[in-house]
This record gives sequence, C-alpha cells and structure tokens, in this order.
Amino acid sequence: MTTPSAADPSPPAPFPLPAAAGAHPPVAASSADGPPPARSKLPLILGIVGAAVVVLSVAVGSLLWFLSGDDLTREQAQRECRTAMEREADQRADRVGDSSDADGVLISVSGVEIQEAWETDTGWSVNGTANITLNSALLGQTPTAVNLTCEAVATDDGVRTTVKNRT
Repeated sequence: MTTPSAADPSPPAPFPLPAAAGAHPPVAASSADGPPPARSKLPLILGIVGAAVVVLSVAVGSLLWFLSGDDLTREQAQRECRTAMEREADQRADRVGDSSDADGVLISVSGVEIQEAWETDTGWSVNGTANITLNSALLGQTPTAVNLTCEAVATDDGVRTTVKNRT
C-alpha cells in the first residue's frame, strides 16, 4: 500500500447529514439480514389445480354428451314405435280401402296398444297391437287387431323405426 504524500491531501470522508426530526436514515441491506422473504406458492398451485379441474370437467362432460347422444331409452323407443305403428296401420288401411277388392269396406284405425319392449344389440324392439275396425254393408262393424313389432335404432339423424307383422 502506498501512503498519500503530504502535498496531495485526500479529501476528508463525508459525514452523514443529520436526519430531520422523525425521519429515519436509510437502512442499507446487509448480508446479515438474510435473503428477502420468499413469496408463497400456494395461490399459484391452487390456480393450476383449479384450471386442471375445470379442463377435466369439460372434457369428461363433452365425452359423456358425445357418447350418450346416440343412446335410446326404453321410453323413447316406445314413443317412436307407437307413432310408427300408427302410421303403418293408417297406410295399410288406406291401401286396403283404395283397392278394388274392398268395395264398400271402410277401414279405420282406433288405436295402437304398446306391449313389451326389450333391448337388442342395435336398439330396441317393441311389440304392439293396432286395433282396426272394418265397416261393411254385409258384416257391419267388425273389430280386429294386427300384431306388430317395431325395431327402433338410434342414428345420427334421429331414430329409425321399422314395423313388421309379428309372427
């Protein structure tokens, strides 16, 4: 180390200015105080978990909605088959009433009764009976019934039904 010469005096060390009344002098951080306190990671973790729960819920809900979109319940199948059987009975009555063999015969459908329904590999089968009344001059009113079976299958466009005679 070199000592300063007398000809080159160094300026005196600055003294701190007196503090104003009630003011505290600035405190310099020292290594003795330690690192600044760490911020809690709990809000970040809770936010990530909450977002994951929301995304997972939306994914599961969408999957269930997509998979159940083609499901056909027993009640829906029975309702669709009742309508299909009524339509089929009306069409059959119109065909018979329009034929030349049915001169003087009036055919009317008085209703459809739904019986048992069971689930198949592709959808539902529903048994039913179409109640028909034949009106003719020779026989008068003659009630009769036609036993039908309806197959109901869910498709992307809705429910497809097929009606046939039950054997």
